Amino acid sequence: MSDNNSTIEETLHQVLRSFRTGTLCSPFLNHELTEADAYAIQYRLVEHLKDSGEVIRGHKVALTTKAARAHLGVDEPCFGHILDTRVYANGSAVPLSELADPHCEAEIAFILKDDLRGPGATPVQVMAATQAVLPAIELVDIKVQGEGIRSTDVIAHQALHGGVIIGSRMIDLAAIDLQYEGATVEHNGLLVGSGTGFEVMGNPINPIAWLANKMAEFDDYLRAGEIIISGSVVTPIRVSPGDNINITFTRLGSVNASFI
Repeated sequence: MSDNNSTIEETLHQVLRSFRTGTLCSPFLNHELTEADAYAIQYRLVEHLKDSGEVIRGHKVALTTKAARAHLGVDEPCFGHILDTRVYANGSAVPLSELADPHCEAEIAFILKDDLRGPGATPVQVMAATQAVLPAIELVDIKVQGEGIRSTDVIAHQALHGGVIIGSRMIDLAAIDLQYEGATVEHNGLLVGSGTGFEVMGNPINPIAWLANKMAEFDDYLRAGEIIISGSVVTPIRVSPGDNINITFTRLGSVNASFI
């Protein structure tokens, strides 16, 4: 690692405290912290959570748009883990009390029927390993705020993952072309955004291949049964208690959540 263990440990405790309490964080002051260090912190965070009884249900890909990467001055996406306590059914009333600054994104969720390992994972292998796709709402917690935000902040804080609401209808990937799949977002009944699968690295299948290959750098892989969300097709929408979000896809159907 580029930094000493005490600083890594101190950063880990900061991240863990924020995750547990939903408090806002400032960007890390240590600019010698590398992305490899940040992933090490994320994996250590996940181990702490697993020791507390959390179960990993899947993974997310973040920074899938050129604009998001340009904002942070990075040239590739990043990933985080999805925990079972943060997975909600379609139509759920989702608590926001543990989140600092929650936003909703329109996502496509992949359910895997086979393990998927890099390096060398291809979009064709992603399609072969996918059991079904579903509409999803990701809760992104913009908990790092202030001048100087870097990719290391996003990575260490679990790619800012706050939760995911999964649709209730599984669709065969062979029956749909995700590149052209459209989505509209309604916030409290008002249309606030729209986009297509093309916004997500050209096709939502591409981030899944990237993820399998990136995880191989950490001797990790995507497991059968996992939920993988591939990146938002719309600009994030801030939500507060009492709000409702409904996302309608062209062929995948709709997914809805209210927030408390």
